[in-house]
Amino acid sequence: MITLTRLQLSLAFFVCIFTAVHTGASARAARSGAPQIHSGLAQLPEQVRKMREMILKAARSGDIEALRPVLETNELKPTVSFGGAEDPIRFWKQTSGDGQGREIMAILTEILEMDFVRMDAGTSNEMYIWPYLAELPLDKLTPEQQVDLYRLVTPKQAKAMKEFGGYIHYRLGIGRDGTWHYFVAGE
Repeated sequence: MITLTRLQLSLAFFVCIFTAVHTGASARAARSGAPQIHSGLAQLPEQVRKMREMILKAARSGDIEALRPVLETNELKPTVSFGGAEDPIRFWKQTSGDGQGREIMAILTEILEMDFVRMDAGTSNEMYIWPYLAELPLDKLTPEQQVDLYRLVTPKQAKAMKEFGGYIHYRLGIGRDGTWHYFVAGE
C-alpha cells in the first residue's frame, strides 16, 4: 500500500493543475500567436476596470480586511490556492511573509500596475490577465520584459521558472463581466 504525505498530495495536485493551466495557455498561444500586451486602462471593459480599481484601492490600504468586501462582490470567491482555501483573507495572512497580508497586498498592487493580456477574446471565457508575463514564454522575453519579471521575482526565481517551463508566480484574472476569477501562484 502506498501512503502519500499531505505535502506530496498537494504537490501532485499543483503539478496537475499547473500542467492543465499551462497547457491551456500554450494551446491558446499556439492558436492565436503570442498574446497582445495591453497597457492602456481605456482598453478594459468598464466592469473589469471597476474590479481592478476596487482591488487596487483595497490592496493599497494596508489592511488585508479591506479586500473582504471586494471578494464578496463575486458570486463565488476567486480561486486563491490550488489547495482550495476556504477563507482567502486567512490564507493570505498565513502565506504572507509578514503574517498580516501586506506582502500579498504589495504583490497585488505590483501586478495590477503592470500591463495585461486579453485571452479568449470574444468568447464566454474572455479573461483579462495580470501580469502579462503569465501568458508569455519566458525564454523569449525582451530585455524590457525581463526587467518587468525582475520587479516580481529574483533572477534566481526567474531562472527556476524558465527551467520549469513557465511563469509560476502570482497572476490575477478578471472576466469580461468584472468577475474576479483567480489570484494564484505556484504553491
